[in-house]
Amino acid sequence: MTTKTAVRAVLAALLIAAAAPRARASFDSASVSAQASAMGGAGLSGRGDSASLFLNPAGVAGLARPEAYFMYNRYYAGLSGVGNLGQGFASVGVPTKFGALALGYTDLQASGLLAERVVGVTFARRWFDAFEAGVTGKYLHHRYLIGSDPAASADPVFRNGASRGALALDLGLSAAVAGPLTAGLAVRNINRPDVGLESEDRGPREIQSSLSYDIKDWGLKLTADYLYRDADSGSLQERSVPGVGLEKTLDEGRVKFRLGVTPDQLSGGGGVQFDRVGFDYAFILSRNLLADNAGTHMIGIRYRFGDGSPSSSRAP
Repeated sequence: MTTKTAVRAVLAALLIAAAAPRARASFDSASVSAQASAMGGAGLSGRGDSASLFLNPAGVAGLARPEAYFMYNRYYAGLSGVGNLGQGFASVGVPTKFGALALGYTDLQASGLLAERVVGVTFARRWFDAFEAGVTGKYLHHRYLIGSDPAASADPVFRNGASRGALALDLGLSAAVAGPLTAGLAVRNINRPDVGLESEDRGPREIQSSLSYDIKDWGLKLTADYLYRDADSGSLQERSVPGVGLEKTLDEGRVKFRLGVTPDQLSGGGGVQFDRVGFDYAFILSRNLLADNAGTHMIGIRYRFGDGSPSSSRAP
């Protein structure tokens, strides 16, 4: 097996970990919280959430007080031949009188073979209590951990090095449409950043439209999303990912149960929120990887600072 073939095998394992049977490039899966993942990747899973900076930057706008969020994602535990695939995620957010700011970091590790890292900074603002907008600037970096392997070092794939970074830009919007109905739109990787080593490897532009309907009397939130990946190949069906989600709230918002469905995945989970500390969990099963693994597990921890005063990220 040549080094290039080995690299492709590593990439294939990463794409499996991204929970999709379709062909993908690097950095084409947005980093999302356990809450959003449990609801099928819902773009409007939460408002006022620093962890939404990589999914829909507008979600940062409603921050009521400073917070920190930490998550660990273990992909397909026990799946033979894939190895240890995990992702760490961290974000912090602060509301100000000008708008809300958030900083996020993700680190995807594939058994010491490949590392993908993303650092992002978000500015978001709420207007007239009905409209939110946000922008995220990101730096993407990946590195093949070839070590001292002489064959790998001599391969033309790595003639210019074993790592590459690039800048990317995301935009997000959300608006109250009518009563309990909210609509959202996010465009990620607008500039399609090139992270290729020997040849061009542009991350696909992603466009995600979202709807959220809150039935407050029943403590229910219903979500519907449509994700389109503007990739270089594949049919419309292969580039499209519809999804629906459900969240049931109990005990005055302290306890939540969640479900989500896409054509490729079934997800579920829940969360509990105290005054300052909250915990979220998501479990994901892929339709094409049901056997010989224990699924994907995501655990998130949120800590909120301050006394929960109204958000200062609103426009006057």
